[in-house]
Amino acid sequence: FSQNNTVFHVNVDCNPVGEHWEQQEFAMTAEVKERMKKVCGATNYSLALRNCEHVARYIQAGVWISFQMVNPDSFMRKKFIEGLAEKTKLINTFPDELRPPGESLQTIYEEITDFVPFGGQKDALAEKDEKGYNILLIGPTGAGKSSIINHLYNQRVCRIGHGAKPGTRELHFTQGQYGFHMKNKKGKIEKKMKAVNLIDTIGLCDNMLNPDEVKSFIEESLKTNSLKIDKVLVVCYGRITQEHQEAIKMFLKLLKFKNKYKKRFAFIYSKCDDLTEEERKEGIEKMSELLDDELEENEDESNKPDEIAVAFPPDVTAPTIAIRQDLESLRKVALTDLDSKRISLKKSCKVM
Repeated sequence: FSQNNTVFHVNVDCNPVGEHWEQQEFAMTAEVKERMKKVCGATNYSLALRNCEHVARYIQAGVWISFQMVNPDSFMRKKFIEGLAEKTKLINTFPDELRPPGESLQTIYEEITDFVPFGGQKDALAEKDEKGYNILLIGPTGAGKSSIINHLYNQRVCRIGHGAKPGTRELHFTQGQYGFHMKNKKGKIEKKMKAVNLIDTIGLCDNMLNPDEVKSFIEESLKTNSLKIDKVLVVCYGRITQEHQEAIKMFLKLLKFKNKYKKRFAFIYSKCDDLTEEERKEGIEKMSELLDDELEENEDESNKPDEIAVAFPPDVTAPTIAIRQDLESLRKVALTDLDSKRISLKKSCKVM
């Protein structure tokens, strides 16, 4: 194919394809064509890390995923998982040359002083990160997860999608530090600095991946990183469809929401820029009603997720009183260290 008088040559295998199946048809958009150009002539083929499914899904949806390396029962995963050892965490992570560009790291509000100072991005979490304070964000595509992360850092760290177009195409790990007020051995409250790891996820109900595929990918990535989770931020906005509810509830079940962990969850109703206070209240109440629709038998009523509605207009550089209040609410629900047991997912494999 060609573009702007430049011709790109592609070698096509003309051998009969034999037995095969077509999973999905998709349009040849400008984005698809651009991704095709980026993988033309690519080298370093790897059945585990850079295989044909990776390339096909990258061209289709901009994600670097091979479900042959996610499914624990697949032949390829069984064949390669032990030999990968410490490289296991590189499964389904973008090659450096295809990694989506980051944001500008520009400060959002110069006047704000209470935030998590940004320390950098990470490909995966190491064993030492288990001692950090780990925050996982889940929600539909376009809900505002990346914006929430940016406002916790007060810095443009994550690229933000527009409308239903996703900004996050892999598990995105970033790290900073924050001073938590904790009891010392003598029972006195003191401020202790602690590493904070923020994990942004692929949007649920993505228009290119079905909910089961997204769940499998995120679940396997979390297990591979042996993650213990301190807080789960569930982010929604606007009308929460039946599809959104079902996808989120799959993750609530995976993350043991009903198993006395509700205080480690926060429901965040975002993008309330044009809503009245009453509409914001109605939005978060409806979100909570749809997602936490039953009280467990003998459950302590205090064991409920936090609930907030926030508005962070994208082009505002000076924080209004309302924005300051929303930032304070966000920090309170996201950065309060709890004494209760952390959410832990069983490891999928032993990483040497």
